[in-house]
Amino acid sequence: MNGNDQRRPVTATDVARAAKVSQSTVSLVLNGKWQGRIREDTARRVMRTADDLGYRINQSARNLRLGSTGTVLLAVPTLVNPVFATVHAGAARVGASNGLGIVVFPLSAEDGFGPFPTPRQALDGVIACSLSAHAVSNLRTGLPLVVLDDAPVPDTPTVTMDTGGGMAKALAHLTALGHRRILHLRAERPAWTFTRRAEAFDQCILSHPQVTADHLSCSFAIEEIRDRTIQALSVANRPTAIVCDDDNMALSIYAAASALDLTIGRDLSVIGFNDLPTAALATPPLTTVRLPLGALGFRGMQALIDLRGGVANDPVTLPTELVIRKSTGPAPATT
Repeated sequence: MNGNDQRRPVTATDVARAAKVSQSTVSLVLNGKWQGRIREDTARRVMRTADDLGYRINQSARNLRLGSTGTVLLAVPTLVNPVFATVHAGAARVGASNGLGIVVFPLSAEDGFGPFPTPRQALDGVIACSLSAHAVSNLRTGLPLVVLDDAPVPDTPTVTMDTGGGMAKALAHLTALGHRRILHLRAERPAWTFTRRAEAFDQCILSHPQVTADHLSCSFAIEEIRDRTIQALSVANRPTAIVCDDDNMALSIYAAASALDLTIGRDLSVIGFNDLPTAALATPPLTTVRLPLGALGFRGMQALIDLRGGVANDPVTLPTELVIRKSTGPAPATT
């Protein structure tokens, strides 16, 4: 070949010629549709030849033929909380094996801009995580929608986590340790998942009349959590245990305890939610409700793929687990 030929992109015709097969065979193999139609050794020869020649599928042309953009929008409340990175990772694993990429967009964008500017024609579907179907209504008009970690809605596949059950396990653990004054540090954010935790906390307290419960709502700002917790722990008959809606909130309690010379796990028990990597590395390691965040994204992307294929799955609730570490211990005899 001359110099111009060497710079020319390798085509499917080139692969067919080099592998000594038809162009239709190349098309079936490179689009993953050869099983049951073409011998395995032939398919392997085509794939090896394509790789040797440096052939790359024109993804834009392929998507145009299939009526697909290959892109899914994952809408989340914020990018500050790392839990959404784990959800994304779970969804991305399924997407990668199905030719779908994911664009992550914080609905409450930290830069104050929005809504999402990409035209709907550039998306194959929307996954809303910790956001209601109504909150993303402007983004998903005419597109398949799956809701994660929010209230189930009719005719919309939903994947949730048993956060209420997780809260019940946390309180059962604390009451078994003898704690009778328990504070719920609530996330000051209007999200269904936090509402469920608050409801479960209140319901469980009703079944323990010997327990005195208090509530403290805070933003996710570390300084606010520390300062307000210091106030809550500086009163007579202070709480001996705190259940937090988030691991980051729980770890902020550590700073408050240090300021008051309280030892976590001995003078004050603390439980978080999520089981972030930092939870196990804290001193002492944090007892927390482990949420199946990776599985949440995984199942959500599977549900979206099924929905695009015409199958609307029933709502799914994933189990949660209480991971007991050294941030909880028996209630102190006196406070």
